Amino acid sequence: MKMSIADKYSNVSKLTQFFVANLTPNYISHSELQGFRAVRPGVWADNLESVVYAEIRERLREPLAGFPVGADWKGVIEADDNGQLVSVALVTLSRRAAVPFAIIEDIVVDHERRDQGLGQAVMDWIIAALRKAAIHRVFLESGEANVAAHRFFERLGFRQISIVMMRDI
Repeated sequence: MKMSIADKYSNVSKLTQFFVANLTPNYISHSELQGFRAVRPGVWADNLESVVYAEIRERLREPLAGFPVGADWKGVIEADDNGQLVSVALVTLSRRAAVPFAIIEDIVVDHERRDQGLGQAVMDWIIAALRKAAIHRVFLESGEANVAAHRFFERLGFRQISIVMMRDI
């Protein structure tokens, strides 16, 4: 399997279609509700594909071999297995905090390839690249009903540190 940082030469449509095709309503967390992806918990926006397309397109830049050192950054990680896209992750680096951190905003794995070690391989690659980029802390979020993902993240050493609440007004 080959993992790399997607760039301006990557196929935005292919990345978007893969991303959207492998989502479930359980994936929805507060960031999907803060943005334009979801209209309420458990319900995706009708224009989800165009929203994700714009998000991914905005993150694609000049080719990089690894995460930049010393700069804030937003990008896309893609994993390819024998010419087939098998995972996409959206990652943000922030160096303005007291402790430089990253956010794995999204990690989407081919639904047919789950529970085969692919997600762990992608996360291991991301964590190793973050270490090389002098990032000391990584955050992620997950929809409250996405229990299998929670167990997966906990096996990788993540732990819950807060609870996000929402109220419609």
